[in-house]
Amino acid sequence: MVKSFNNRLVPTRFLTLIAHFTIAVVALWAKDENVRASLPVDYTPTDFSAKSNEMTVGLSLAIAFIALELIGFLSGVSFFMSFLSLISIAAHSSAAVLLAHFLFDVWNCEVYWWIFAFCSALPAILEVGAFVKLLQQL
Repeated sequence: MVKSFNNRLVPTRFLTLIAHFTIAVVALWAKDENVRASLPVDYTPTDFSAKSNEMTVGLSLAIAFIALELIGFLSGVSFFMSFLSLISIAAHSSAAVLLAHFLFDVWNCEVYWWIFAFCSALPAILEVGAFVKLLQQL
């Protein structure tokens, strides 16, 4: 029973990580509409540039955190940690859905930081914790 459960978690975790990565890259390419939605009607080019840079940093950090998780996952550090896999699956599948809505419904950029905190930063912190746990066992 446990082996069957782990056999389902591994591909599901990989697919949700890839889905989140893909939608984060698309959001990085198409961030201008969301940036405009975050600004007042009479914004200046410097306002647009500052908000655009903020979104670029946030989406780049999300991509970097996903890469960190993929490295930990594919290297075997957290490959069979069921609890970590479940949290990762929930976070990244939620992120993929929420970022799709973020792009298509043109949400304010402030909403992105909530998505980032719970769906990118939290699983990355747990992955680093798995690295630390592994190093302590060595």
